[in-house]
Amino acid sequence: MKTAGASVVLAAAALLGGCGLFGGGDSTAEPPAELQPFEPTLELRRAWSARVGGSSESLRLGLRPSSDGARVYAGAHNGRAAALDAETGRELWSVNTRLPLSAGPGYAAGRLAFGTTDGQLLLLDAETGDELWRTQVGSEVLAAPAIGGNLIALRSVDGRLRGFSVADGRELWTVEQSSPPLIVRGDTEPAIAGTMVVAGFDNGRIGAYRLADGEPVWERPLGNPAGRTELDRLVDVGGDLQVVGNDVFAVGYQGRAVSVDLNTGLLLWEQEVSSFAGLDVDLNRVYVTNDVGYVVALNRAGGGMQWTQEALRLRDVTAPRRFGNTVVVGDFEGYLHWLDIDNGALLARERAASDRISEAPIVVGASLVVQSDDGRVSAFTVVEEEEEEEEEEEEDEDEVEVEEG
Repeated sequence: MKTAGASVVLAAAALLGGCGLFGGGDSTAEPPAELQPFEPTLELRRAWSARVGGSSESLRLGLRPSSDGARVYAGAHNGRAAALDAETGRELWSVNTRLPLSAGPGYAAGRLAFGTTDGQLLLLDAETGDELWRTQVGSEVLAAPAIGGNLIALRSVDGRLRGFSVADGRELWTVEQSSPPLIVRGDTEPAIAGTMVVAGFDNGRIGAYRLADGEPVWERPLGNPAGRTELDRLVDVGGDLQVVGNDVFAVGYQGRAVSVDLNTGLLLWEQEVSSFAGLDVDLNRVYVTNDVGYVVALNRAGGGMQWTQEALRLRDVTAPRRFGNTVVVGDFEGYLHWLDIDNGALLARERAASDRISEAPIVVGASLVVQSDDGRVSAFTVVEEEEEEEEEEEEDEDEVEVEEG
């Protein structure tokens, strides 16, 4: 049974899909860009692939892997959660929670936190998969919970940010923001930084709150609703925000990308760009997927535009993920695309699954790990020059043996 909040999210998704923003819609909408052939300059290897659970039925959930470095943790909408060896993909444990998992898992300190479509928060032991507790939160969850210290921070579709005790699931505090009639997805994951939690809301505001009691440290808007229709006035924080050092980076749909001081909320810079997918950050750049699927790079220090990659227009592209000397995004047909961090050029393309990739990949050691909507989790690595030379030597040895035979 869907909550009222869920119906608002899905209505907005259908409306935006009709405009071609989700790679679909009516026959008059612009179709998604066809993938054009190119000469790859980066060699990749699929390290492993594992099925965690069944399809999420195109619900566009917030399910994506998390990791402690040695293991990869994942869950599926049919209730199955699993731990996989990060090197081999071998299943270490799996459990059937019998819950409609919709977000997570968030991981920290040996604990895994999931949200569900029927408004529950679930905590598992990461070592064994044993259930520690579950509690009702009153609204669908589409953003992975964040765990820090003795607290779990949870954003739900009803516009609330809540703090729960890791020990027993008691609700400790609640922050509530007004929710507009239309929202994009309600899936902005909170970020815990020191003694604060930073969160984005469906009304286009971001804020920092004290972990101890939820009291606001600062709040600021990413955009100002304007226009005659609800769609025109739709302003939402797009995808996950990032906290790096003393800086908060966030982007809004029909808003802008911003860098804000973590402690004071002081605006450091802003750049006009609209996104519902989100962003990633490295030492020099902020990478954003905009609302038509262009991947853009901004200067981290001042927000200036550095490059734009337009080849993936309307392919429902995920937030970018920095991986080695590349930035990677997924799309609605299950493809992963590797881009050059310096100029955005396409370096490689691999099909990870036959179903949509809704959430950005994660980096685990030397591997890029991604989960598709059909419940498949895959890991990819870049083939280094030494590895290529070893493979060529093995091929030469095989040829010599055949000739001698």
